[in-house]
Amino acid sequence: MLWVTAVFIVVSSFVRGYDGQTVDSARLSGDTEPRSYALKIEPNLETENASFAGRVDITIVVKTTTTVITLNSKDLVLHEVEVTDEITGRDIRVRSLSYEEDREQVIISMEGHVLANRLYTMRIRFEGILRDDGTGFFKSAYETESEGKKWIAATQFQTTIARSAFPCYDEPHFKTPFNISIKVKEEEIALSNMPVLNTEHYVYDSLKHQEMKWVHFARTPSMSTCSVAFFAGEFEQFNKTRRSAINVYSHLGRLYQIEYITKEAPDLLRAMENYMGIPYPMPELNLLAMPTLGLGQFDNWGLTAYREKTLFVDFKSDSKTIMSAKMAVGRAVANQWFGNLVTPTRWDFAWMNKGLAAYLQYFVTATVEPEWRLEHFFVVDMQRPAMDCDQIQRRPLTAPAIVPEDVDYYPTDKFSEQKSAAVMRMLSDWVGEDVFKKAINAYLTHNQYSAVEPEQLWNAFDNTLFDMTKSGLNGNSVRTVMNTWTEQVGYPVVNVRKKDKLLVLTQQRFLSGFTESNDTTKWFIRLSYTTNKEKNFDTKSVPTIWLDPSVNETTIPIDDDVEWYIFNIQTTGFYRVNYTEDNWLSLIKQLNDSPKDIHVLNRAQLIDDSFSLAKAGLLNYTIPMSIAEYLSKEDDIIPWFSAMKSFDYVLNRMRRCRNAYVDVKAFFFNRADNALKIINDLVAGQKSPQHPTIIGWRALSTWAYKLEENVCSLSILESFRRWRNGEEISADVKNAAFCVGARQSWRTCSLDKLLDLYNTTKSYSERGSVICALSCADIQTILTYLTLIMENNCPIAPSDYEDFFNALSSTPNGITAMNYFLGKYFTDLVNNVKDGRNIAKTMFSILASKVSEKSEIENMMEMAFNSNTPDEYRNKLVPVYQNEIEEYKKWYDNGSPETIWVYINPLTKDLPLDPSDRYTTSASPRLYNYAIIFQILALSVSVKLLVYVI
Repeated sequence: MLWVTAVFIVVSSFVRGYDGQTVDSARLSGDTEPRSYALKIEPNLETENASFAGRVDITIVVKTTTTVITLNSKDLVLHEVEVTDEITGRDIRVRSLSYEEDREQVIISMEGHVLANRLYTMRIRFEGILRDDGTGFFKSAYETESEGKKWIAATQFQTTIARSAFPCYDEPHFKTPFNISIKVKEEEIALSNMPVLNTEHYVYDSLKHQEMKWVHFARTPSMSTCSVAFFAGEFEQFNKTRRSAINVYSHLGRLYQIEYITKEAPDLLRAMENYMGIPYPMPELNLLAMPTLGLGQFDNWGLTAYREKTLFVDFKSDSKTIMSAKMAVGRAVANQWFGNLVTPTRWDFAWMNKGLAAYLQYFVTATVEPEWRLEHFFVVDMQRPAMDCDQIQRRPLTAPAIVPEDVDYYPTDKFSEQKSAAVMRMLSDWVGEDVFKKAINAYLTHNQYSAVEPEQLWNAFDNTLFDMTKSGLNGNSVRTVMNTWTEQVGYPVVNVRKKDKLLVLTQQRFLSGFTESNDTTKWFIRLSYTTNKEKNFDTKSVPTIWLDPSVNETTIPIDDDVEWYIFNIQTTGFYRVNYTEDNWLSLIKQLNDSPKDIHVLNRAQLIDDSFSLAKAGLLNYTIPMSIAEYLSKEDDIIPWFSAMKSFDYVLNRMRRCRNAYVDVKAFFFNRADNALKIINDLVAGQKSPQHPTIIGWRALSTWAYKLEENVCSLSILESFRRWRNGEEISADVKNAAFCVGARQSWRTCSLDKLLDLYNTTKSYSERGSVICALSCADIQTILTYLTLIMENNCPIAPSDYEDFFNALSSTPNGITAMNYFLGKYFTDLVNNVKDGRNIAKTMFSILASKVSEKSEIENMMEMAFNSNTPDEYRNKLVPVYQNEIEEYKKWYDNGSPETIWVYINPLTKDLPLDPSDRYTTSASPRLYNYAIIFQILALSVSVKLLVYVI
């Protein structure tokens, strides 16, 4: 047999750009296409640099006669490459291999031609190093009590990382069957997309008697390389004597923590099958609980993986952890259809399947857990965060990749998932639930095992809508309407004003931060509305009217005696609404008189929209502050989620005016404290409180007791005392109780006890409660722990750093400590600490949305523009600085603090600014450092002089 031996080492680790070229220039030529793969992989976890070897046989069809075959390959050593004509059996001599580093491609040049419309087989042997970043083909480890560290190997190939595990056609539109085989030790298991077909056992080393086995899996359906998955290691299946459609795996010491998901997952699969109208297309679905994972969760066909903390549930888990675990499995199940059965042709269309899976993750899981109110939590978890992100300059959902980083960005882009899910919810409301469900079935049925573009999705809706209603969307196709939401950046604010007996409606793009814009973008919007006369909040029967982007004004007739009107019923639309002052005041009166006459989602909407409009300079802050008054009597947690987010923004900004900050904090805390008493009574009066009530109580109590340091309910205080004395307390009270403990740590050594719990507990829920509590400690203590990062000796594990930093950013002490730490150690952290660049970028990004004092902003500016920071890294920080901090400067300059202060203290004329505000933005960073050090010492002394109850 004729073949060439070649050794080819890929040295690039991350592609930075194409010198102005778009990603299209890096796509494969299309001269050849794959028809099937036979992949054999041999991971070797024994060596110091864990590696793997393999062979892939790719059957290809030639589309255009050529002398070269181009594949994707990265970080691999290629050895033998053979090309054989399938019909004649004749070998085509390989002349050379060359590598296009920027394109992550290997070019196989042959001495003869491969001919159009003929099948050929390529056989390639290769080697590589297992990655340690939780992506590609990577290694991970877990600790055992008796045998120490155990190594495992797994895969995560989205978006374009399969090429780092084996040479392939690594683009999503290339869908073809795979035969996969994995070699492992006898005591290990191997998993892949399909069930095991057969196993070959043999002795690898007769002297050591190393028993090995080849595990061969059944042939897969046609799928993309990004859907390929495999695993090798000593994991166990929960209840392995009972095989089912869904099986859950973990390492032996943690099997009890996957029992809940093992029991619950089959119900989710059945519910999703019922909704889709298409049976689950694979023989089984295996779930892995991994110690580490780059993206947190990957949902490959037949084999999905999660970080342990996402999937583990035990008797110490709080209600939110339980809900999150089940929701994560719901998403994985939905992705078996969206993203695997049907795949986007390009990664810039990934929002389609991500959005549909995320939407159904909530609304199908709601049929399994109707008491969880997931339809309401969807607005809290998905829609509102997406609107917050989309009100600044971002990309549209369909955004062609310009550089390879853009492609890598798609699977981690939470914004596109959240916005597309919210847009799907809006579309479901516009066409009706029955039409939506039938259109999804048609989309899946007609495109299964294929790669699609948005046109195929909209065609399914157009055809279904016509078949069932004989009409379109107000005379327009679904494609025409929805393209204004997927191909345009941002979203609108609808302005409503009363003129005589008419309501006049206009729209404009909503941008936050007092942004002046000539943007003329407009959308197709179906507006739903009600008035005080009807108070009809049923989305199926409320009146509606369409706004057309080609029409400047639209009018609705209205009776003279209407006192108030409200648009966007149950916030099904992805837009905000602004009213004239008289209507806002009438709505405020209704909220104070009888809030439950307005639907709970619209109560949350009024809070979120009013504060967001004020933040953007489109509404005076007296309106949202007046709305906040009613919250003292609000006993539903959904509006409080909107309130906590809105209050946090104001509080972070008002820290700059320290004397005023005390009064603003008291104003918000008093609203929360009264509501907590009402919700406490609800919880106490229910034998088995519902998940939403408990989750809301936990969130609100933690927020309130972080906010007001010197106030704590007796029940929370008693819970902490009981835990400190060795009693078990409810998981849902631990966040608030541990916060109390962290505050009292100087006298009771409570913080040491909390950190001991963090290091010894197997419950991720408890670890999370400890991390949350650390933000309640004093500045000096927090700074001590942050400084230990420089020595790789921080008591918080690196895998929890992001959670740690987010927790710290929820309190003034945490913000002050982080800002000082990052300012002092930034250059050293970026250049000399392991993973320091990611640590610094994460901390910087979190702080950018929190800092408010001029000295803090100056500190951030110095970091963003630091000449000692590498250019490629500094270029990532500058946009964060510009987007976040520049917006806050405008907030101050436009009088927002004064308006808030006057509302709370109407008899006071002047805002009590802190003396530090007199410094200009050119103040010396050294002066800033001295000021912060003085603050830390002063606070440390004052804390030790306090007399606590404990």
